Amino acid sequence: MSWSKDSSLVLSQASTRIVMALGALLAVALPFLCMGDFFIGRAFIATENILYLMPVYYAFCIPAYTALFALDRLLAAVKRSEVFTAQNVRYLRIISWACIAAAIVLLISSFISITFFALAILATFFGIILRVVKNLFAAAVVLKTENELTI
Repeated sequence: MSWSKDSSLVLSQASTRIVMALGALLAVALPFLCMGDFFIGRAFIATENILYLMPVYYAFCIPAYTALFALDRLLAAVKRSEVFTAQNVRYLRIISWACIAAAIVLLISSFISITFFALAILATFFGIILRVVKNLFAAAVVLKTENELTI
């Protein structure tokens, strides 16, 4: 099998949906993980640590799932060869603001761990990059519209 644009789109969409499913599974399982201490590999995770992380995870799920659903819709539009459209610009805007919202959740949660501060910086960076891509797409939509109106 040779790698093509369609293969890449299918892989991206499947990956997005797998992440959504795994995130939902963790959201359901998280309260049950608080019933006792457990080990992940060699790391011991105490119940108290999970109790601190639960509100962070559930707050993080809101912007994360907003971004994942918008990304899934964006990939579906690209799969239909609808690339430079106003709707795709809207999806990119939603994803970028979701990254910024996730960064805010992580920044507020950074009192638990410095790792959340580092993740907040990364989420902000991705949000800014996506704003730039959104602006490029918006300019491309304007050019495409003008080009279609030209005889």
